[in-house]
Amino acid sequence: MQQLTVQQHHTRIRNLRRAREDVRSCTREMRIHDYLPGQITYYLGDYPAPMSITPTEYDYNLLKSYAENGVDMIQVHEEWNDTIRRFGSDKWHSCDHDGMLKFVDLCHYFGIKIIPYCSSSYIHRHDVEYDARFSRVYGGCTDMHYDYTLGWAGSEYWRHFILPRTFNIMETYGFDGIYNDWGYDWGNSKMTQIPPERRNCEIEPLEEYDPEAEDLIHMIYDGVKSRGGIYKLHIGGNDRAPVRGKYYDYLWVGEGRFGAECGAGKMYEPYLVPCPDKPRLTNWGETRFDMDAYFAMTIPFVQFPLLTHGRPTMGRCIDVPGVTQYNTTQEDHLYHYFEKVRDFADAHPNGPYIYSEWSQIPDDVEDYSRWCRYLQLYKPMVQDETVVYMEIREGDMILSSIPEKVYISLFTGHEEYMVVSNMTDAPYSLDLRDKWQERTAGSTGSSFTVPSNRILFLKRIETEMEE
Repeated sequence: MQQLTVQQHHTRIRNLRRAREDVRSCTREMRIHDYLPGQITYYLGDYPAPMSITPTEYDYNLLKSYAENGVDMIQVHEEWNDTIRRFGSDKWHSCDHDGMLKFVDLCHYFGIKIIPYCSSSYIHRHDVEYDARFSRVYGGCTDMHYDYTLGWAGSEYWRHFILPRTFNIMETYGFDGIYNDWGYDWGNSKMTQIPPERRNCEIEPLEEYDPEAEDLIHMIYDGVKSRGGIYKLHIGGNDRAPVRGKYYDYLWVGEGRFGAECGAGKMYEPYLVPCPDKPRLTNWGETRFDMDAYFAMTIPFVQFPLLTHGRPTMGRCIDVPGVTQYNTTQEDHLYHYFEKVRDFADAHPNGPYIYSEWSQIPDDVEDYSRWCRYLQLYKPMVQDETVVYMEIREGDMILSSIPEKVYISLFTGHEEYMVVSNMTDAPYSLDLRDKWQERTAGSTGSSFTVPSNRILFLKRIETEMEE
């Protein structure tokens, strides 16, 4: 953590004492430690179309810009590997081995961490190494060129197969951890009831869990951490795994949601990284997505949204000779989505561009600059050892009433910050006991107006009397 001066220690002690006295009711109190909020999904190319991962001038300039804007980590998705063995590799090695090594080196040159997609469950059912003993069901994820079945945590054959391959990904390429797209056969799960006295989750305790899944997921978490890595996990939607204890550094939420939820997962183990699934949240493009509102829905709950960025997609992942769509139903949303991406890219070769399967068509050209502005406001608030009073409902420092859909959180350390998100349909008038500075406009005062579906960033103004 940051080395503080004597005066900063004095200020920190006073701020913490005051916060403990002033905050009479909040949803959660948490302490920040070892948190990397600036995370980006970096699209590499339209696999299984031919592609090179070797960094270009475009990548160099973009990663340089990331470093200058405080980006902490990028994750690359499944296009980094060769899931259908089209280029002589496999799901646990890159489709461009030398290019991937160079790309990792470039990230590290700019001080940015990089983690790759992998899965402790999904395997292509036609893979030459697939063994029927890996699975207890013949089903999984089928769309575009994917035809995945699920490895089962209760299969010793699957564990023996997947664990060394997972850890070898880090060791082969020098990745800083992994992103695990877990996958789970919920319909065949065999849960075990947990007696109330043994429900050891912090809040919203699990009433049942899957012992075999818990064992495997903790083995992966331990293996990544013992190698000094970062472990990001994705379950689906806004779900947590049926697993007890601490089993991830970051949980990716939001994908597959047809409606956004304010503060979804706020009681889970930190830290959550929400991804706005824009195609679904906009009814597959019928409306435009309000990203400013999404920041207002997440930041008070110590969640900073993932940015989908990197190289543009041209939609060529569905247009490769010899690679056909496994299903042709309207349910194959991803296939039909990339049909629209391809048509738009053909009509607009010089942009605006689309950067992911979670994008609008096209992405808002202001997404990156907007995301950077919010990140610069957010990072000072979440330094190590900051104490967060999340979603204050009663507090002596707040004189105005707090409606149900107004969310106020206090971030306290040797500096003190407050965020106020107004998710009501009308402007919200905030009255405070003390003087604060509005951080975007620079104005100071004790009364502020927060527009509907927007967030206000405040910093406490110290007075001579307080000092």
